[in-house]
Amino acid sequence: MLVFSFAFAGAGGKSEEKAAPAQPEAQEQKAQEETGKVSEVDLTVPLTILVTDPHIQVVDTWKPIWEAQTGGKINIVLVPYSTLEEKMWLEFRTNAGSFDLACIPGTWKGDVMGGNHVEVLEPYMKKFGYPNWDDVMPGIKVLVKWAGKVEALPYDGDCQMTYYRKDALEVPEYQQKFKQKYGYLYHTPPANWSEIRDIAEFFNGWDWDKDGEVEYGVDFIAQQNTQAMWSYLNLVAQYTTVAGPSSNYSSNIFFDADTMEPLCNTPGWVEAMRRIQELTKFAPPGLLGYGYSEMRQAFVSGNAALAFDWGDIGIQAQYPDKYGSKVKGKLGFGPLPGAKKYYDRKTDKWVEKQHTVNFLDFGGWIWIIPKSAPHKEAAYKFGVFMTNPEHSLLDVCGIHGYTGANPWRWSHFKAIDAWKRGGWPEKTARAYLKAISDILQDPYAVTDLVIPGASEYYNSIDTHLNKVLSGKTTPEKACDAIYKDWKRITEERGIDEQKKYYRGSLGLK
Repeated sequence: MLVFSFAFAGAGGKSEEKAAPAQPEAQEQKAQEETGKVSEVDLTVPLTILVTDPHIQVVDTWKPIWEAQTGGKINIVLVPYSTLEEKMWLEFRTNAGSFDLACIPGTWKGDVMGGNHVEVLEPYMKKFGYPNWDDVMPGIKVLVKWAGKVEALPYDGDCQMTYYRKDALEVPEYQQKFKQKYGYLYHTPPANWSEIRDIAEFFNGWDWDKDGEVEYGVDFIAQQNTQAMWSYLNLVAQYTTVAGPSSNYSSNIFFDADTMEPLCNTPGWVEAMRRIQELTKFAPPGLLGYGYSEMRQAFVSGNAALAFDWGDIGIQAQYPDKYGSKVKGKLGFGPLPGAKKYYDRKTDKWVEKQHTVNFLDFGGWIWIIPKSAPHKEAAYKFGVFMTNPEHSLLDVCGIHGYTGANPWRWSHFKAIDAWKRGGWPEKTARAYLKAISDILQDPYAVTDLVIPGASEYYNSIDTHLNKVLSGKTTPEKACDAIYKDWKRITEERGIDEQKKYYRGSLGLK
């Protein structure tokens, strides 16, 4: 691949010599050599990109370079996350051609791809090439496919993980006091949600890092309409199933795969709701105002001992100047906590067993090209330009600051020097990447809900979870209400159709 030297200041990053951007023309030339075909695309056309924060950082970084190299124009439509879905569906309903490329959550693919609203990308990949498809991790390849066909460009690898303050949990004095109070010594990272509860209580409400300010036990996303449902589902995964080859009873948390009966009011879901409600007692005041941005900012400012998030906290923690981080070099990383028990639906009994279920919550953001897009081929070329191996590495490792994109290519996990250039201490980078890689490579990880209607199902969780966290209802009543909503949504969309999609998402015939 032809490249040239180019010095630039990435959005949110440092002004320094960066890896050379790959030219669109060079990428097309390589594809032509591989396919033996000559294809011409007018890259001077104006492209309109629909995006939300923080992913605008990626577009802002590559926009001026694309425009300088091609003579084209990139127009950005920036919307809040809370209105992104509405904006997308307005285009699908009207076919107005209001944007060429959009960055959306992968969990929406059931409605978006299943509804035949976006381009199938194999013809574009064949015509123009795609840079190193083998470099894309298996789970991410699955995320961008529907019915076996690629219908989105991969861009982000998402799975929530545990962050903990080493200057709290690894202090011998605190460990001894904890053991005296609770009768055992916790693991680092914590092994289960029972330990999380006790650790959060122990470190809540006192100045354990001796900075003159009171710290708290735990941070998590809790604000309605800002992805709080995944905070809850992190616990659901541990209490509702056990890891194993996908079946009706293992690595399955949403529906009975044989009947499409929602599992939302089963004992595992109720237990998870009780536990997340209890964690609010050990969280900072104002927790219900913590969307993903507020929660990350609070945790990197040093206000809590524990947090659960995608890879974004890790990036923000490396930037004291830009994000006010006080925790650089002070964080430990691990998978989501497991549980000491899970509810076995086959026997209708609790099984007392320490276990951990990895959960690919959210899955990742993806780039789609609507069927109504005015400039589909140029949109594909720009999407590939942003997400090729060289450019995507700069966006995930911190060189461009906090972009909202987390590692998703095999090469992202191997390029330690790039992470060091992004401001990471090498030991920290390796620990962070190992935690994410272990989750993404788990063959038994629970996949997120991606069937048609996923956003409707999740909006129900979000609504009733908020009522529990704010003390307006009980866990039992909330789970019953979610169950009724899910039952209605499934019936409205057709039980047999939903069952077909759901079993397919589990890899079941």
